[in-house]
Amino acid sequence: MRVAFIQDHLRSGGTENQTIHIADGLARNGFETHVIVFREGGALDGLAESKAFKLSYLNQGFLRTDWFAPGLKKKLEDIAPDVVVAMGRMGNCHAGLLCNSERSYTLVATFRTGRSIPFLNRKALKEANYLVANSHEALQRLEKQYQIKRDEATVIYNGCIRNFSTEIPSFREEPIEDRSIQLASISMFRPQKMQIRLLRICSKLNCANPWRIVLAGNGPEIEKCKREADRLGISDRVEFPGLLQDPKALYFESDIAVHASRAESLPNFLVEAQTAGLPVVAYDVGGVGECFVDGESGYLIEHEDEARFVERLEFLIDSKTMRLQMSEAAREYASEKFTPQAQLNAYIKLLRKLKI
Repeated sequence: MRVAFIQDHLRSGGTENQTIHIADGLARNGFETHVIVFREGGALDGLAESKAFKLSYLNQGFLRTDWFAPGLKKKLEDIAPDVVVAMGRMGNCHAGLLCNSERSYTLVATFRTGRSIPFLNRKALKEANYLVANSHEALQRLEKQYQIKRDEATVIYNGCIRNFSTEIPSFREEPIEDRSIQLASISMFRPQKMQIRLLRICSKLNCANPWRIVLAGNGPEIEKCKREADRLGISDRVEFPGLLQDPKALYFESDIAVHASRAESLPNFLVEAQTAGLPVVAYDVGGVGECFVDGESGYLIEHEDEARFVERLEFLIDSKTMRLQMSEAAREYASEKFTPQAQLNAYIKLLRKLKI
C-alpha cells in the first residue's frame, strides 16, 4: 500500500514529530510511505531525512510561507498514493482544496489542535473520506463548535515517541534538603500555551520545600515571559533552556509537570510527562483530561481556577509520598494508553480498512 502524508513545515511542534514518527513506523512495516513538506528549513528536516520514508519538499522558490504548496496535486499524481493523510492546520487546509477535485486516493483529514480552524480546514474535516482525531474531546468539540459530526471518524491517541526508561529516577526518592523540587513545562512559546500564566502561578507559591521551574521551548512569547519572570521577582528560580532536541534528561531531572494552556487537543508534553513518571497539575482545557487520571496521576484544575492550581501544586511540592505515588500511577497509565506501538497498530489497522 502507498501512503502519502502532507505537512506544511517541519517545525519542532508535537504534530510534526508525530508525522515523522507515524510515517517512519509505516515505512518500517512494509508500507511505501511518502512525506510531502511544503517548504524546507524546519528544525526537524534533518530528523525526517534520516527516516525510512521518502521525503519530498515542494519548491516555493524565494517564498517562505506555510500556506503555499506549489505543485502539490502534481506531486500526488506522480506518487499515485492509495491514501493521503493531511497533518496540521495548513495540511488540512490543502486537503480542503483537494476535496474539490476528483481523486483516485482515499483522503484522511486529521484534527489535532485546540486552536480555531479556518474555513478550508473545516471543509476537509467535513468532506474528506475519513477523519482521525487525537482525543475524544476533539471530536466532541468539532460537533459542538463547528457542527461537524462524522460517522467515518476514529480517535488515535498520540504515541509517546521518546524511549523513556521504565525505572523511576532514584533521585526522586532521596531527601530534598540539598535540592529544589523541579517543575517542568515543555511547549512552544505561543500565546495560547500561556507560560506567562505559569510564572504568575509560581510567584504565588508558599511552600515548605524550595522549588524551581524550567520552561523549555522557543517561540514568539519567550522574551515576554523572561521579562515577566523579572517583574515577578522569581527570575532566579526560572530557567529558559530554549528548544531541546531531546528533552528526556529534563523529564528525568524534574518532579512535577505543569501546564496552564488555554487551548489544547492532546498535548504531547503531558503524554511524555506521564511516560516519564511525572505527576501533572494542569488546567482542564481540550483533551488535557485524557492525558492523565485526575486524583491518581495528577490534578486536573478547572480552567482559570488559579487558587486551586496554586493549592494543588503547593501540596505536591511538599508531599514526597504523593509525588511518588502519582509517579507510579502515571507510568502505568501511559503504558496502557500512549505506547508508540499501539498508535502505529491503530494506523495500520485503519489504513488496511480504508484500502479495502
